[in-house]
Amino acid sequence: FQWIRGTMIGKGSQGKVYMALNVTTGEIMAVKQVERPGAFADGDGLRRIADALREEQETLRDLNHPNVVQYLGFEENRQTLNIFLEYVSGGTIDSCVKAFGKLREDVTKHFTRQILEGLAYLHSEGILHRDLKAANILVMDSGACKISDFGISKRNSRAFSFTGTSYCMAPETLSPGVHGYDAKVDIWSVGCVVQQMWTAMRAWLDVDFLTVWCRLGEGELPPLPSDVSLSMLAHHFRQECFQIAPDCRPSAEFLLLHPYLDLPPDWEFPGMR
Repeated sequence: FQWIRGTMIGKGSQGKVYMALNVTTGEIMAVKQVERPGAFADGDGLRRIADALREEQETLRDLNHPNVVQYLGFEENRQTLNIFLEYVSGGTIDSCVKAFGKLREDVTKHFTRQILEGLAYLHSEGILHRDLKAANILVMDSGACKISDFGISKRNSRAFSFTGTSYCMAPETLSPGVHGYDAKVDIWSVGCVVQQMWTAMRAWLDVDFLTVWCRLGEGELPPLPSDVSLSMLAHHFRQECFQIAPDCRPSAEFLLLHPYLDLPPDWEFPGMR
C-alpha cells in the first residue's frame, strides 16, 4: 500500500515512531522506522538495530489480541525499514501519569487487568516481552490498553541475555546463570508498572543502576514512597508480583484471579481527566 509519513510521535534507542497515513484506505497508522545499515559510519550499530526490527516484525506479525498492539505490515526499501502498527491516540501509561499524577485505583485495576490479559496471551504463544514498562503500554481514549515495543522480546520459554530497562528488571535477569529466566520476568515488570500508577513515580527513582543491582541482589523490593498507603489487597498483589524467587511468582493467568483487580459489573471507564 502507499503511505505518507507524518509527524514524529516517539523516539527510542531502536528508531523513531511517526504518525502515518495509509493513502489506499485513509487509515491513520503508526510507523516504527530505522535507517537501513550502510557500509560505513556506525554500520554495526545500525545493523544490530535493523536486525532487531526484523525480529520484532517476525514476532508481531502472527499476534492477534485486543491488548497487544496490532501489526499492519512491514516495508524495507533502500533507505529505511518500517513496521506499520495501529495508531493508539491516548499516549502511554507513562505519559498519562506524568500528565495527571497518580491514577484512580479503579482505573489502575482496569489497566492492570488488561496488561495481564495481554501478557497471558503472549506467554501462551511462548513470547517473553522482557521490556515491559509504563512507556511501552499504549492507552486508547476508550480506556483500552495495548502492550507495544517488542524490540527485545524473545519467542522462547527461557532466555539468557542481560537486557531490558534497569528499573523494571527482575532480579533473575541480572545474573541468569546456566538456567536463564522465563516469563516470570514480565510479572515483576507488571509490579513496577502498577506501582508507578499508584505513586506517579517510576520504580527506583533517582537510584543508579549499580545500586539497583546491589539492592535486588540483597532481596530488596522497589521502595514505596512513605506517603503512599495501600489496601491489604493491593499490598498482597504487590508482594505477589515482587516475589524474589521466580518460581514463587504467579503467572499472568493466575494473577488475573487476584481479588485486588475486581471491579463492579457496571463499572465504566471514567476517562483520564
